[in-house]
Parts: sequence; C-alpha cells; structure tokens
Amino acid sequence: MIEDLIFASAIHSKVRRGNDAAENASRTAADARRQAELLQCDVEKLFMLTEALWTILKEKHGCTDAELVRRVNEIDLRDGRLDGKVANETVAPDCTHCGRKIIGNRPVCLYCGAEAHPTEAEPFRR
Repeated sequence: MIEDLIFASAIHSKVRRGNDAAENASRTAADARRQAELLQCDVEKLFMLTEALWTILKEKHGCTDAELVRRVNEIDLRDGRLDGKVANETVAPDCTHCGRKIIGNRPVCLYCGAEAHPTEAEPFRR
C-alpha cells in the first residue's frame, strides 16, 4: 500500500515536471516570436530611413543608383567576399593613445583609460 503511494507520488512528480518543461518551452517560443516581430519592425524602419536618405542624396546632390551600387559592392568586398554582409573585424584594434590592443568591445582601454573606440573616427564600427 505504501509502495503504491510512493509510486503514485513519483509519477505525479514526473508529470508535473513534464508540464513545467512544456510551459517553459512554450514561453520561450512565444518570446522568440515576439523578438522576431520586433526585429522585423526594426528592419522595416531602417529600410524606410535608408530609402529616404538615398532619395535626399539623389535629389540634393545628384548621386546616381550606379554610384550607390558601386559603393555597396566596395564595402561588401572589404573582406574579400561579395556576400551581402559587412566584414567583421577579427583583429583587435590598437588603442590610439597607448598603442596596446583593445580587449573585447570595452569602451575604454584597460591599460591607459583612453576612449577605446572614438565614434568620430569609426561611426559604423560593430
């Protein structure tokens, strides 16, 4: 009789853990969907901003679509591959103040405290 109660309690505990795992998986999937939707909205906004800026450049400065395509390809080829992706820097940059390597994406040099990535010099740095 006691063995039956222990066995039933163990089964109930396993079922409860299974339900908890399913609920966690469901919440994780819902969070991933929300994040994907937010990213899609960001992409759409960036696309509109880019198109607006390009239209202004064409109207005010006479830039051409051919110039844009050439420049996009030039930027794409910085890593030697025409793959539609911006090259990622794999080499740690040197500190402009002390010359030592900047570790990670830290905002200041660990050695001298100087600003590690001045935004004026590299506004599109990742």
